[in-house]
Amino acid sequence: MDKHRPATKVAEGMLTAASGATMAEIIRETGGPQYNVLKKLQALGYAIKRVKEGRETRYFAESPGPPLFEAKVTSQGQVTIPKEMRERLGLHEGQKVRFTLERGNRVVLAPATFRLKDLFGILGKPRRNLTLEEMDETVREAAVERYSRAVGRRKR
Repeated sequence: MDKHRPATKVAEGMLTAASGATMAEIIRETGGPQYNVLKKLQALGYAIKRVKEGRETRYFAESPGPPLFEAKVTSQGQVTIPKEMRERLGLHEGQKVRFTLERGNRVVLAPATFRLKDLFGILGKPRRNLTLEEMDETVREAAVERYSRAVGRRKR
């Protein structure tokens, strides 16, 4: 356990993480059960989900709203984007971001460009309707038809 962070904060971080936590994992990290943290999070509006894993129960604390992040503006107008937000947006060093100013002084941050690699798998796998032999035959027919059009003859 981190000696500089209270056990309740460690448990809270584990419960709000995407992978959740079992009480055994929390005990291992903090030295004791932290059921009070579950009650505290529930009182703050978090939705507590429980999933049975054999004899253990995995707890997930889902935020009542979108996660909020804070950052400090330096004297030069620079801001460090928090690590969790960079990971969620898939931002890497040197990558550009786009700021959009909406009504009510609301700022929206988004990656400026998308890489082709980011789109991989978006459409899923195409269904195969033809066998390889049928594909070869279709290609042959198309080549003959294209040649016939090029020389001005029609296919018989």
